[in-house]
Formats: sequence, C-alpha cells, structure tokens
Amino acid sequence: MARRRRPPRAGALGEVAPLRIAAQIGILQLLYYAVALLLMLFTALIAGAPFTLDLVLGWDSVRGDNTNGWLLAFVWILDGGLC
Repeated sequence: MARRRRPPRAGALGEVAPLRIAAQIGILQLLYYAVALLLMLFTALIAGAPFTLDLVLGWDSVRGDNTNGWLLAFVWILDGGLC
C-alpha cells in the first residue's frame, strides 16, 4: 500500500522565491524614494527653499531649532506612513 504524502504546510519556503522577495524590496524602495522626492520637491517649492537631493537622502536639513527642519521631519514621517 502506497504511503500518502502530506500536503506542504502553509507558508512553506517553496512558495517564497528569493528573487521575488528581492524584487518586492526593490519596488518598495523605489516607491518610497519616488514619493519622498515628490513630497520634498513640493515642500521646497511651497516653502521657497532651494531643492537639493540632500533633502531626500540626508539628515542634515532636519533640525529642531527652525521651522524648516520641523517641516522636513513631518514630511519624512508622512512619507513613511504613505509607503
């Protein structure tokens, strides 16, 4: 009599391909930085500040002693919540 095979458990490693996981991580990162770029560009134009990539990629502009620093911190938190 042949032995019955058990079905694979839910969430088994065969269902999650490493390439698919890497692609999903890349897409999420791309989405995050695209939204951050748009939000920072909009904020810089509205605030009258010059736009630089340092606003998106760096922490130097986020300061607690002026309004622009607080605004950039809020936009970063907003971007993290959207993505």
